[in-house]
Amino acid sequence: MAACRHGRPGRARPAAGFGLLEVLITMVILAGGLLAIGGMYVKIMRESGVSRQRIEALTLAQTKLEELRAQAFSTLTSASDTVAASAVAGRSADYQRSWSISSFTSPATYKAVTVTVTWADSQGQTQSAAVSSRIGNVGSTALVIP
Repeated sequence: MAACRHGRPGRARPAAGFGLLEVLITMVILAGGLLAIGGMYVKIMRESGVSRQRIEALTLAQTKLEELRAQAFSTLTSASDTVAASAVAGRSADYQRSWSISSFTSPATYKAVTVTVTWADSQGQTQSAAVSSRIGNVGSTALVIP
């Protein structure tokens, strides 16, 4: 009979613990998981930056739309401007705003306004966001929008 480690006859028990092959396989699986998590982190951070820029662009568009609403109806004209990142604290890109104004007289006198904001994201791709509204000449006639 074969003697086991403890000197008693019987079946020999395998040595306890992990083998080198098992440790290597575990390390490869762990490294793959960490690389996947690292890749997701980079993507999440990049998309977070794009989302922040989109929110800034929509805020700039909405602000310009409100400025146009405050102007006299007869002075509303299409134009454009640039908001530099350094000009406003917290901005992460240079934004170009343009607004187009179309006049309508039926069924009432109003102007359709579209404010478009464009910028280059961190990847150099051009992004844009737009806000549209109608501004009525309520001083002269009642505004009825179909």
